[in-house]
Amino acid sequence: MKKLIPAVTLLVALAACGGGGGRPSTSEIADALKGDDSPLGAVTESASDDVVDCIAKALHDSDVSDDALQAPVDGDEDYDGSDDDKKAIEAASGDLAKCATAS
Repeated sequence: MKKLIPAVTLLVALAACGGGGGRPSTSEIADALKGDDSPLGAVTESASDDVVDCIAKALHDSDVSDDALQAPVDGDEDYDGSDDDKKAIEAASGDLAKCATAS
């Protein structure tokens, strides 16, 4: 699970935005992480639903922007997260790591 934090960072940095519409729900984020087209691929594929749900909640509760969280939900792969989003992911890394070790 050591690859989990960089993979989530990659998700936010590379996933796409679908034009806004507010912050996606925790379940929408989790579904995007579990989906076949998830940028996290093998990481979430081998993780339990509880771990992925925990990651989704940590991301939802973080300071990552609504647009960056909406990006994987919309499946657009051209979004480039802002520096603030990348800092927010770094700040949330402790909560994300707890998800990986709680399984």
